[in-house]
Amino acid sequence: MKHVLLIGGTDSSGGAGLTRDTAVTHDLGCLGKPVVTCVTAQTNMAVHLVHQMPGLVIVAQIDAAFADTPPDVIKIGMIGARQAADAIADALIPRNVPIILDPVLRASTGGTLSEDGVLKRLISMADLVTPNLEEASALTNRPFAGSDNEIATQAEILRRHGARAVLITGGHGRGYNCCDHLFDEMGHLRFCLPRLKRSKRGTGCSLATAVGCKMAQGQEIRDACCDAKKYLHSWIAI
Repeated sequence: MKHVLLIGGTDSSGGAGLTRDTAVTHDLGCLGKPVVTCVTAQTNMAVHLVHQMPGLVIVAQIDAAFADTPPDVIKIGMIGARQAADAIADALIPRNVPIILDPVLRASTGGTLSEDGVLKRLISMADLVTPNLEEASALTNRPFAGSDNEIATQAEILRRHGARAVLITGGHGRGYNCCDHLFDEMGHLRFCLPRLKRSKRGTGCSLATAVGCKMAQGQEIRDACCDAKKYLHSWIAI
């Protein structure tokens, strides 16, 4: 069984964060190894409290996760504070393990979950960054993407910051199809499926973790993103 290190926050509603991450790893036949960065008190309607874990505690969890069976892939979600991001980066520099960064900035209910600028260093270390349209806009200080050209511009900015590949997801867009856009050294690839009328919390967590599972099981990034998109679509449709 492949192991995925899951770095992120708790969600007392059960809809997102590490709860959702571990459910995805179970669904896809991997073992999730959770590292708690923040404890949140939130419902499906609002974020009421965020408690930041000290960097020392986060690093101790990472070291312990590597001490027995090292993970095959690292997925990073909610970080919280810049000090936590720096501690995570320092802890991961010696580890030769692919990193997927899901840049969690706000909860789907609107609450802020990470400080501004907290992710710059981790973006430079990531093999794949998976922002949605709103997150890509915020990370690049560009307008919300209304065209493929703007999406490409934002992806290029993130790649210039060091990310080896960028998957900008289209769930916040409009139109019949929901398209995710992957930009890597080979160019631009779209993954499109019909847009569903229903939605769920935790879609960003689910997609990034699913990509991590597929990569841990030996798939290249392009195939992993394609299969993860199909998994997410099926989960939302249930």
